[in-house]
Amino acid sequence: MSTLEEVRSAQKNLEECVLGKMDELEAQIQSAGPAKDTVAKVREEFRSFRELIFGLLGLLRKQIAECSRVVDSLETRTRRKALIFTGYTEADKEDCRALVLDTLHNKLALKDITTTSIKVCHRLGAPSRGPTRSRPILVRFSDIDHKSAVWKAKSALKGSPIAVKEFLTRVRQAVFSKVRLHFGMSACWTQDGVIVIRTPDGTRLKITSMEELNPLLIKYPKKAGESSSSSNSGVRRT
Repeated sequence: MSTLEEVRSAQKNLEECVLGKMDELEAQIQSAGPAKDTVAKVREEFRSFRELIFGLLGLLRKQIAECSRVVDSLETRTRRKALIFTGYTEADKEDCRALVLDTLHNKLALKDITTTSIKVCHRLGAPSRGPTRSRPILVRFSDIDHKSAVWKAKSALKGSPIAVKEFLTRVRQAVFSKVRLHFGMSACWTQDGVIVIRTPDGTRLKITSMEELNPLLIKYPKKAGESSSSSNSGVRRT
């Protein structure tokens, strides 16, 4: 994903540079004094060149957007067996797998999920010295059915400090965060990496990108006085 971000940055810098130079050249042509055949010809050639550049830049943006979409889709697929568990107090010496299994067995009644059912189980991010909020635990299951069973049973954790969320990509997490701020936490959730929105008119929409979200923000503007609580970061619905 970092490579795509570098490509996006390079494309943006190139676009700003080209547009800046064209604006400068156009200003020079317009201030060239009395109209002459040569100036008129240069102006027409410049107009054609500008249209060509706009077309190329537009094509480049579309190609980068498509590459980003494909990469995000592939990354989402690699995370389809993974879930994020939050709310566990972090200790210097701990067994994350044991913590999660205790929750699965005693709170979600999923006794058939054992140690061998979990391929990966560890805290996310680097440890921090001093008082800080405990890091979430990433759990990657060996079977998609186990992950699905946990996702369906997670409502039993309501009222406890522990919550279960999907392991969204950076792109989709950014979209989901913006959706929650705009529509409210009770009106949005995720399912298999897809962001589901219940709009004010009762329509349910599914999106995965900022390009899909932006038109919805315009169509369903946030009313004055509305606020979105961020006190609970868990997924609200299935």
